[in-house]
Amino acid sequence: VFVPKIYSDLTTRKVLVMEWVDGFRLTDSASLDKYGLDRKKLVDTLVQCSLRQILENGFFHADPHAGNLLACEDGRLCYLDFGMMSYAERAQRNGFLLAVVHIVNRDWGALVRVYQKLGFIPEGTDVKPIEVALEKALPDVLNAEISELNFKNVVNKLGDIMYTYPFSLPPFYIAIIRCLGVLEGLAIQVDPTSRIISEAYPYVASRVLTDPQPDLQEALRGLALTSDGRIRWNRLEGLLDEAKDSSGYDVSQALDLLTDYLTSDEGEPLLQDLSQQIVEAADSLGAESLEYIFKAASALTIRDEVGAARAIRSLQRLLDREDSFQDEIQGVLPELTPSMKRFSRVISLLGGGADTDVSKYVPIVRKLSQEPKIQKTANEIVARLGERVLSRSLRAMFGLPPPKFDGDSSSASTVFEESIN
Repeated sequence: VFVPKIYSDLTTRKVLVMEWVDGFRLTDSASLDKYGLDRKKLVDTLVQCSLRQILENGFFHADPHAGNLLACEDGRLCYLDFGMMSYAERAQRNGFLLAVVHIVNRDWGALVRVYQKLGFIPEGTDVKPIEVALEKALPDVLNAEISELNFKNVVNKLGDIMYTYPFSLPPFYIAIIRCLGVLEGLAIQVDPTSRIISEAYPYVASRVLTDPQPDLQEALRGLALTSDGRIRWNRLEGLLDEAKDSSGYDVSQALDLLTDYLTSDEGEPLLQDLSQQIVEAADSLGAESLEYIFKAASALTIRDEVGAARAIRSLQRLLDREDSFQDEIQGVLPELTPSMKRFSRVISLLGGGADTDVSKYVPIVRKLSQEPKIQKTANEIVARLGERVLSRSLRAMFGLPPPKFDGDSSSASTVFEESIN
């Protein structure tokens, strides 16, 4: 993405002199085909660039229609005509992002509170009817058909509610809505399957996973945790899966913020829940994963950061071998439950891929290894896994059926939580 160079020495108060750019409109199908340009890639570049202008920098091109953008032969995108620009303060930007999160989470009470904080709804207004109207009008973004995610449709439904109830919309919000509406209109012209809400969600997911600002971290907890602080594994998997498709996303930043929460007093229920899931997953996955879990947990207790990081990465690579691994354990251990498959998928997503540099995880593991509660939890995991291995071995030696460990998980949340909305 680029903008034309300005020739300041030739520019006066009345004449702006810029470089000449050879290109063509994004709606020029013949030229796109001639130069072999990928429509989906162009649309994604356009959407991601505009989102970052709006939600990161706050200063954004507010009129991205077809006449103000050029596609170049080399695949670059050129913005033109900066006569309509707008600005949103940090609190306003975060408020807009939080509104998207709450719509996805279908948390209408939280959405109304954001609108009140932004000054859209006067203090003292009875907001319960507004919450009910929002719930009835807006689609379930996580499960809706693609046709329902048309930005214009969502805005029209919001507009009906804002016309019915005492809303007052500031200029920045109107500018953002107009910008995104024009953007989706152009995106659909270029690629009829494009929907800006679907295109934007990977970026939104990456921001809530990696941005340390308190209001965004609160939004993450609302999405990924239950009211009592336990993990909504399906939501966490969804966020991680979406975020990996956002350019600039670094999973180690997400892990760093997660470890900060784990080691806080507020994160105690999450830490206990996570340790239970590790035990359950390792016990179900078999000997190889047990070996890596033992290595990682033991390394944490003796503060061997590099050893722990390598063990965790080895486990992640093991989990990535899904098909061959299933064949390997078939007939030896029970088939992986949906819960364990989901847990292994989350671990794999947190691993960042087979090519991720293990050194990125060393500072995170070092931070964990220096926390007394993490050392205590690691010791407990080692002890509980050791008990399970011993129990399985003894029962197998005497020809008895495999043991059941229902008592360990009676108070833990399950990984596969379809009942949680």
